[in-house]
Amino acid sequence: MGRIRYGLSNLHYAVATEAAGGALTYDEPAAIPGAKSMAFSPAGTSFTESADNTSWYTLNTNDGYTGTITFEDTAAADAFLLEVLGQKADNKGFTVEKANDEPKEFALAGQFELAGGTEVGKRVWFLRCVASRPDINGNTKEVGSMAVDTNTVNITIMPRISDNSVKYQSTSDQSAYGAWFTAVPTETTL
Repeated sequence: MGRIRYGLSNLHYAVATEAAGGALTYDEPAAIPGAKSMAFSPAGTSFTESADNTSWYTLNTNDGYTGTITFEDTAAADAFLLEVLGQKADNKGFTVEKANDEPKEFALAGQFELAGGTEVGKRVWFLRCVASRPDINGNTKEVGSMAVDTNTVNITIMPRISDNSVKYQSTSDQSAYGAWFTAVPTETTL
């Protein structure tokens, strides 16, 4: 019997700090309520060497992923963007964006629902991410209808330098699933 994947929930992030040798340590994961979508495409190249009038050898590189996450406009979303974009908040309640803000690397997690098999969910951690500033948009409220504007953030996911890991994932029938959002998996996890 086949299974299907649907839905997105439990969006989390954890800011990364680089240690000696490029190993990353992570802060405690924090939730970003209001997940709407996650869409990532593989990044990398494909190289084919031809010989004897045929494809002799093909090499595919894994440079991670690029794509977007979309989430509702909440205080937790503001905290996420402030932290990972390297912006500052002053003592009067202003968030200040500067041209020389230094974004921070972070891990990103989410959960998909599954149906049609023995598993009910799949969880993923992307281990080394960088976010770009989101678009700023808003629309007038039309008489008789209303459109909701959300945050869409471009994310670049790269291999972790110390061990080349890009992502970890687990389904609900595996032991790692239960404590998934308590800590980011590290090299010593496996």
